[in-house]
Amino acid sequence: MDIKITTKHRSVDKGHFNYSNIESSFGVNTQYFTKNEEPFMMVTGEIHFSRLPKYRWRETLLKMKALGLNAISTYVFWNYHEEIKSEFDWSENKSVSDFLTICKELDLPVILRIGPWCHGEVVYGGFPKRIVRMKKIRTNDKKYLKEVYEYWEGVYKEVKPFLDGETIIGIQLENEYSGPVTHLKELRKIAEEIGFKTPFFTMTAWPTGIPDNDFLPMFGGYPDAPWTHGKKALKPNNRFAILPGKSAEEIGTDLIENNEIDEHSFKNIPYATCEIGSGVQPTQHRRPLINAKDGYGVGFAKLASGVNLQGYYMFVGGSNPNYKPMQESKKTGYPNNYPIIDYDFQAPISKYGDVREHGHMLRLLHLFATQFDEKFCTKQAFFPKWPSMDSNDVSFPRCSVRMDENESGYVFLNSYEKAIKFDDFKDVNVTIQTLNNTIYLPKIDVKAESMFFYPFNIIIGNNKFDYILAQPIAKEEKSNKIVCYFQEISGVIPYCVTNGKKIELPIDKDGILIDNVRIIVLPTEVAKTLYCFNDKVYFNDGNVWKDDNIIWCEKRTNDITDKFTLKKCNKKKLPYDYYLYSRGKRVYYELELPKNIIEDYYDIELHFDFEGLNLQVFSGDTIINDYFNIDKNFVMRLRDYKEYLNRNNKLTIKVVPKTKFGISNVFNDVEIPLYSNKLTLISAKQIVIKSIKS
Repeated sequence: MDIKITTKHRSVDKGHFNYSNIESSFGVNTQYFTKNEEPFMMVTGEIHFSRLPKYRWRETLLKMKALGLNAISTYVFWNYHEEIKSEFDWSENKSVSDFLTICKELDLPVILRIGPWCHGEVVYGGFPKRIVRMKKIRTNDKKYLKEVYEYWEGVYKEVKPFLDGETIIGIQLENEYSGPVTHLKELRKIAEEIGFKTPFFTMTAWPTGIPDNDFLPMFGGYPDAPWTHGKKALKPNNRFAILPGKSAEEIGTDLIENNEIDEHSFKNIPYATCEIGSGVQPTQHRRPLINAKDGYGVGFAKLASGVNLQGYYMFVGGSNPNYKPMQESKKTGYPNNYPIIDYDFQAPISKYGDVREHGHMLRLLHLFATQFDEKFCTKQAFFPKWPSMDSNDVSFPRCSVRMDENESGYVFLNSYEKAIKFDDFKDVNVTIQTLNNTIYLPKIDVKAESMFFYPFNIIIGNNKFDYILAQPIAKEEKSNKIVCYFQEISGVIPYCVTNGKKIELPIDKDGILIDNVRIIVLPTEVAKTLYCFNDKVYFNDGNVWKDDNIIWCEKRTNDITDKFTLKKCNKKKLPYDYYLYSRGKRVYYELELPKNIIEDYYDIELHFDFEGLNLQVFSGDTIINDYFNIDKNFVMRLRDYKEYLNRNNKLTIKVVPKTKFGISNVFNDVEIPLYSNKLTLISAKQIVIKSIKS
């Protein structure tokens, strides 16, 4: 199969942007972002401080850094902080000031999404009830804007010390807004009048469709769309395709009717994202299971398609507060039903802090784009002309090239799309036609369901490589040698060509020395254990993060299941029965734990086999957790519930079955048995944390 890509670099200039109102080390041009006037690939991930216990903020942010993120984004939900007019709550895990203090200490700049409407699957999109009752919300109505002004004044008092151009580097106004941009301009005017300063005022690019020089447009896309209607598997929709278009058609369609975007309008604007879905939150009616390739695939495709601000939603899961239902539901006039508590989102980092497989995969992608090639963001994306844009067409792999004007770059290939099956492609031959040259790349086989890239015309140390048939990850200096770490590409025998010489590359941890460059090609599973701190490479197979000069590793160890008892019990009077969304028979289980058990361990992870539809977990009559079944595997870690367990060492778990008809007739990727209430404790693993010499 021959793939031909013709390249013609567009000119890069400062642009006529008015995103900033403060001097900062962060900047932007028509192609990429800068830091201290040097190219800067920004990788951000959404974390909601108000949905995590405060004691885990620092640890979680460090885990995000360990996964290659160099910035974060977060919502400030209005109804979390000022449900009652003029009564602000910035206590405990609602303290945005304390959260930003940690971000500043850890050198993690923040994009602050202050609404006033946020969505985030929060009731009323984060609006307090008194705002919902107003007639003209999300408009330039004077009464509404007065309320916004007073709320933002309260926010400003908390965040003012961090509006230094270096800590809060972005402020998103509104979210998924479909009205006239004049409203966004009025919101910015209010924000600036209050005193908000930032290098970037941003907006979601859907569904507005027309760029405005006052706001950096941010795009997105998800591996599935659990908010869509219907109870059948979704058709393929190029969710994982490498494409020149920036928008995803499905994003926001539960709330926005018209989601058309004029792609041509965004040509001379840096490609930035705020909602690359590395997971999805299941709804009552749709339960997609996000596997590792799903969680990795959208981010891979966006990077291959030219993104230079790689922003994920959500990167860290969380939990809603339990003092009252604060989640979006049909009962509150929104189109979807969500769990009361659970907001895990199947994210790269779970709501308990566990790094999932796609988190480890994404780390390798981020290390490449920020550490292996520090000028990757200067490389523009080019695409072949395909015979079809039909997402069901599996007759060709999706492909792109990102390269600079020196004809150095990377070829990206993808043969993965959720819900359809590609065949293997034999003898794929990529040819790149530049203005002055034709670059012939080697024939390779592209395995089905693969996503990979490799470099060409790359200079490392004293060597120029025509190409290296392996996927780059990171590099470090050792004994005056440059050590480059690569990952094997499935179905491709690794070798490189330099100075007209073909050199086979072993797949091991020793590699091969070529002049002053050692190339190490790692097996895939070994590559997933690679971390990089301060340009030094480490290997470990747990959840790893670095705090000051100490590297920590978190692992599961001893099984202590025999210390727990799970048995059925009599019916109990408990709240929130409506939010179980099933007319089937309720069954109650009692989980008994040894007294003070959490005092003896860093954490404990419980795994349950669950064949029912939904469940809720109570301490006494207080709900502390819930779960919409997506994979028959309910997981719960205990340290976040320490205060409840110290008061009462027994938990009640209330479960309901899936039924054939009615509200509990739902779509699942993993089939859930009808009428079953079965819940079984499979294991209880001790979680330990140990330091690694750095």
